[in-house]
Amino acid sequence: MPIKQLKIYCAGNALLDVTAFVENDFFNGTGIKPGSTNPVDDDTLGAVLKKLKNPLCLAGGGAANTAKVFSALGGTSFFAGSVGSDNNAANYIQDMKLSGVDTALQNQKGSTGVFCALIQSDGKRTIFVNSGVASALDSKAMPSVFFEAETILHVDGFLAASSGKFDALIRRALENGARISFDVGGKGIAIKNRDLFKKTIGQASWVFMNEDEYCALSEKSVDESLSDFSSGTQATLIVKRAEVGAVCFSGGNLVQSPVRKINPLDETGAGDAFAAGYLFAALSGASLPQCMRLANRVAEHVIQVPGMQFNRAILHNIAAEFL
Repeated sequence: MPIKQLKIYCAGNALLDVTAFVENDFFNGTGIKPGSTNPVDDDTLGAVLKKLKNPLCLAGGGAANTAKVFSALGGTSFFAGSVGSDNNAANYIQDMKLSGVDTALQNQKGSTGVFCALIQSDGKRTIFVNSGVASALDSKAMPSVFFEAETILHVDGFLAASSGKFDALIRRALENGARISFDVGGKGIAIKNRDLFKKTIGQASWVFMNEDEYCALSEKSVDESLSDFSSGTQATLIVKRAEVGAVCFSGGNLVQSPVRKINPLDETGAGDAFAAGYLFAALSGASLPQCMRLANRVAEHVIQVPGMQFNRAILHNIAAEFL
């Protein structure tokens, strides 16, 4: 299938992704449990970053990662997010430009958000997150092109961390006829916003979530409830199930897509890359099984590189091979 010019608009938390490999004793005496996720303040984050040697720093955040991968696959992507008034903002802007993504970034007074993933030699992955001004994105100040009729707007659920911001963005999109792609973004945010997110699922065209996020929203397992949970919505629901693969429910059709057994180097951005691969295939007119296979293949590449330091040429070739 020849690849036509495809385009998506993305909106979400702008977080500088910091990735580093550390020794197993890195957290000794700190009270931090390796393998955990830790929301931290500016001082704690600064102390952690000072201890790192040669960290990889790239523009990130769920929707931004999806935009970057979509661009690498051969599409055109745009990203709207909120960055601070610090040096990290300049680094973020530069990396997005190098990634081929056009941005509509809002500068706020404060710190650019940071997502820090530290990977130990035994494979444990410890996360530090300081969201900074990321959730301050104002949909009213976003360019109208993000909301035009038939625009594909991919939205990161983490925007719901700021009261009213997420709902206002979805409302503006629907009022102007944009089609919504929704990535739930996290188990915790799903629990806190269950009713809002379930409403959004009923309004979206595509919904991406992992198994924990699905269970947080449905309060049941995937196997026993996906069909019932999908009733009443026109959305294509895609549930990522880690090493099991992924399952998709659309128009009464259930498609399961297994994955190859791969030991990941770093899982940062894998779900975001999956969404980019799926959307790229779907907008190309591919069948559900093709969409799932390309999404899994793209995610496979991303988990084998540190951070989101993926190879654009490899991803472009993967898309050409599948489509």
